[in-house]
Amino acid sequence: MEHKLDIGRIGEKAAELELLKQGIEVINLNDFRNNYENADLICMNRKTGKSVMIQVKLGKTHNILTGLTSEMDGTIPDLEHKVIGPWIFIKTDEEFKSMDFYILTREETIELIKSSNDWYVNQWNRRLTSKPMVGVEVSWLKGEITEASKPNAKKQHPEYQSTLQETAHNKWSKITKLLEL
Repeated sequence: MEHKLDIGRIGEKAAELELLKQGIEVINLNDFRNNYENADLICMNRKTGKSVMIQVKLGKTHNILTGLTSEMDGTIPDLEHKVIGPWIFIKTDEEFKSMDFYILTREETIELIKSSNDWYVNQWNRRLTSKPMVGVEVSWLKGEITEASKPNAKKQHPEYQSTLQETAHNKWSKITKLLEL
């Protein structure tokens, strides 16, 4: 049986391996403390002395959960303090055989989460009955418009335009640039 923590660890290890392939030194913070808050990995460059904390999120569906919860008005308390560095979103299949990596800077992560959650909470023609979990659609990470999937969906809500100007797929340079002089 799968556990939520096991899935998270798979994502962390996959991201760790990809970062190592990029020549980046990486430590998994959760190897030392269970569920380290606001970061999973720390990447370092011994030559420059720079380091960066990274959050990793893995999902099997078109919507990758962020671990954040929205207020009923669409705000996310302390979002700027909870996002302390780049985020790596990983889309995988059911068997974890293929993985697509989407890398966002801290600023891109905050803006995407803020604007998409505002869209989800405030621009849909419906009433929320509880505080929603915040998710990020893979299509948004690709910089695409979310197409209305049901015939009446366009009446229910406008399409969301991602705040990303281009795809975040395999944009490892967003991390390597932070580690340079």
